[in-house]
Amino acid sequence: MGSIYEVYIDVLAVNNFLIDLAAFMAVNLFLRRRVRAYRILIGVILGTIGSCLAFLYFKNLAAYLLFVHFVLNPAALSLSFREKNRKAFIEDLLVGYFAFLIIGGAIEWIYKDGRGTIPYGTAAAAAVGMLILAVLWTRRYLKNRSRYYEAAVSSGSTTVRLYALADSGCLLHDPYTGRPVSMIDQKVFEASFGKPQAVRLIPYESLGCRHGLIQAVTVEELHYIYENKERCVKQAVLGLADHQLFEKKAYGMIINPQELAESKILQAEGEKAH
Repeated sequence: MGSIYEVYIDVLAVNNFLIDLAAFMAVNLFLRRRVRAYRILIGVILGTIGSCLAFLYFKNLAAYLLFVHFVLNPAALSLSFREKNRKAFIEDLLVGYFAFLIIGGAIEWIYKDGRGTIPYGTAAAAAVGMLILAVLWTRRYLKNRSRYYEAAVSSGSTTVRLYALADSGCLLHDPYTGRPVSMIDQKVFEASFGKPQAVRLIPYESLGCRHGLIQAVTVEELHYIYENKERCVKQAVLGLADHQLFEKKAYGMIINPQELAESKILQAEGEKAH
């Protein structure tokens, strides 16, 4: 004997509204679409009304689910975000459905583990809140990571790869060569290349230290990814900074912004030469 389920249309409407609203907000926040709230609400409300009408119309559950997932939800997303190209629309769909899956799983986990003590509406609201917090945290994390560059320092037959931060306050120059000086964690450098033999002392000033000297070395090449292109600096000058400067940081190097500017000029000249 098959099971018979009772579905209350008002519960279905509230459930769809909350989940769609959270998913659309996730798309807006994560992809930084900057769509106004009233446009999101219009898409969510029309999608909720459409899903309720479709539930009453379709007698077959599979047909209802296919209509909702492949026709109704994409149409509601398109109405809210009005993307001008296919790629952006597909991104909206992927993030939106990923959010649906997270919310559905979270509701199931909260509601089932509550063993009847947590109302379904509370579980749905808690899942929506968890999703929004996760999206905001992810956006903040990606924003911080976007400040870092993938870098590689090569000397002899050894190459060390690490993340680097471009710091506008790092404006140190080598008085001997006139080249900008980037900073690298001394501990990381020595662990990869050993104790440097040919070092020189470069005077510097910083907050809390009016006059100081830092050891500097010249490496064969410094590679890093900047503006989605790989840059290469020959005979790069690196200051060996105290490990405490990088402790508990996601990066182990600070690139002098003048290095970024010069590498762009060098690349432009190279392109003209070809």
